[in-house]
Amino acid sequence: MQRYFTPRCLGLHAIMLVLLPAFTWLTLWQLDRALGGNVLSWAYVVLWPLFGLYAIYLWWQLIHDEPSRPGAEMLASDGHGATDRPTPPSPSAAEGDRPPGWALTGGRKRNVAIAAAHPIDAESGGRGERFRAQTPDEAAQLEQYNRYLATLAAEDSAEETR
Repeated sequence: MQRYFTPRCLGLHAIMLVLLPAFTWLTLWQLDRALGGNVLSWAYVVLWPLFGLYAIYLWWQLIHDEPSRPGAEMLASDGHGATDRPTPPSPSAAEGDRPPGWALTGGRKRNVAIAAAHPIDAESGGRGERFRAQTPDEAAQLEQYNRYLATLAAEDSAEETR
């Protein structure tokens, strides 16, 4: 019950209190126009309620989403960053059994590939993706990819200065 009253969720509730009446008003407005002879308005009579249902779906998903922050589980353990880290997989693990060991972060302009060695969401019992420790080959690929991203960023900034 506590999750429904966080600042993030209260903001989502406020957005829904604005969107749903607006979508209802737009549906009724388009219905009035459609009954007045505007054939195109019949499409909007169907679309605005669908937008409302999609907004409800997104609201529900965002309310029940568990945002993760890097290092959140380390801070939650004892407040000083000491935590039991998972052990790296054994070298005999098949490559097909390994989930991805790195992902992109940083936004459009500053993409940086990162590697994680612990579950993203440990509190919900492993809900979400789990990462294993990097292999030396993955580390080399990661470094090569970061160099590629740096080259793209340099080209992009050179284009912006022209």
